[in-house]
Amino acid sequence: MKFLVIGDIVGRSGINMIHNYLSKIVESEKIDFIIANGENATAGRGIKEKEMKELFNLGINVITMGNHLYYRKEARVLYETVERLLIPANITNIDGHGMNIQEKDGKKIAVISLIGEFGMGNNTEDYMSNPFIKAKELVQEAKSKNVDYIFIDFHAEATAEKISLVNYLKNDVTCVFGTHTHVQTSDEEIIEPGVAYITDVGMTGPRNSVLGLKTEIAIDRFLTKQRNRVYECSNNPGFLRSIIVETDDKTNRAIKITRYNID
Repeated sequence: MKFLVIGDIVGRSGINMIHNYLSKIVESEKIDFIIANGENATAGRGIKEKEMKELFNLGINVITMGNHLYYRKEARVLYETVERLLIPANITNIDGHGMNIQEKDGKKIAVISLIGEFGMGNNTEDYMSNPFIKAKELVQEAKSKNVDYIFIDFHAEATAEKISLVNYLKNDVTCVFGTHTHVQTSDEEIIEPGVAYITDVGMTGPRNSVLGLKTEIAIDRFLTKQRNRVYECSNNPGFLRSIIVETDDKTNRAIKITRYNID
């Protein structure tokens, strides 16, 4: 099978890139299953029902969230009711789905969402359990349901935490991919015995911005040390960052990981 994993979709620019290119990627690359991080889909902060439905209707199978899940209070109903919209499973103060299992072409696919403990800000660490322990628990649950493939979105700041997690789980999962930093890393690899890994998939959103934020606002925040200025997502034309993971359907192991970008 071939899996497409799309990095953090930011604002209207990011969604427009999905509109313009997703069907073409699916056709040209023969993609079977699509995972995307959507925690910035609504104006750069959180997700609303409108943007969630839009992304699902465009063909995304699972949407994962991250530390921005708190920005839209109305989304809490979505977290509880929409099984394909995942919040980090180790978040302890919001109810929702941390794992989703779907069947495609005779294969059962589990997607798990987790959040890192280090450097996430906003006291996020006060409302989470250990991601390593939670990951092992969910992987074992997925395996008990005879899942063939397990993909983990690890929404984390610290590179060492991400690399440690993939090595902790490498015998049991198909792919661990990092999100959150919005900057794509060039360390994609297949780790023995056959797990795909990248530290960060990157951002699908506005170019000439600061991680999606209007450049002038970001500069002002650093100059004045005032972080309470209203967040304004850039509306500049976008780019797309993603990876394609190819698996061997006989062994259920990852055999290839490729960065797939559109500028």
